[in-house]
Amino acid sequence: MKNFKLFAIVMLLSGWAATAAQAANPVVRYFSRLLDETRAEKAIDELLLQQFSSEMPENIHIASDSALTARMRKLAENSSRPDIAFQVLVIESDVVDEIPMPGGTLLLTSGLLSSATGDEQRDFILARNIMHIVLKHPMRLIKQEGLYPALLNQLKLVPERRNREQMRTLVRDYLRNMAKMNHKKADLQGILLTSSPENTRKAAISLLGSFSVRLWPVSSWDTGDLPSRISELEKLKLPE
Repeated sequence: MKNFKLFAIVMLLSGWAATAAQAANPVVRYFSRLLDETRAEKAIDELLLQQFSSEMPENIHIASDSALTARMRKLAENSSRPDIAFQVLVIESDVVDEIPMPGGTLLLTSGLLSSATGDEQRDFILARNIMHIVLKHPMRLIKQEGLYPALLNQLKLVPERRNREQMRTLVRDYLRNMAKMNHKKADLQGILLTSSPENTRKAAISLLGSFSVRLWPVSSWDTGDLPSRISELEKLKLPE
């Protein structure tokens, strides 16, 4: 019993010391908050988005889309992380592209949206990107490519002191490596979020098939091996 009391006192004092050190050191306090990876995802999302937006030419507009955001959040209710604050931003560009950010932001080009011929194809685009974010593919990519420490270093600085050139490089490295995300898994699990997975599967095959003819493999829209992704969707058997 005495040993237990001594142990409890030591632990209490240790906890107090750690708390005091954290309160006295703003850097320790900052990184302790980021130990919650959900917060880290959101902070990095905002940092990347801010830099990405600042790189856009003045004639290319980025705007939030409330209807797509509402639809994305509705689909996300069927995922394991429905509490993420998903949002859809649309880039006015003929380039076909989609960019999922770690904290729930999805950037879509108007070129990609205009390629979708119906609600089921749009749901597929939203749902597959929900699963990218739910499965932490953006954050895994950031860590895998060694971008995480540099991003944290930039986050601990006030915006005025951030290294613009390094931030530009970090954003470009993230975009350049997005093909390394597990697109097949996002496709296959994404369609299960929809109300009619079989219809969405067929719509997805049609959409990706149109890209494989018109875009792949010469397009800058490099989201993995399109023929292989189509093959996986074709093999998928869903309950009637």
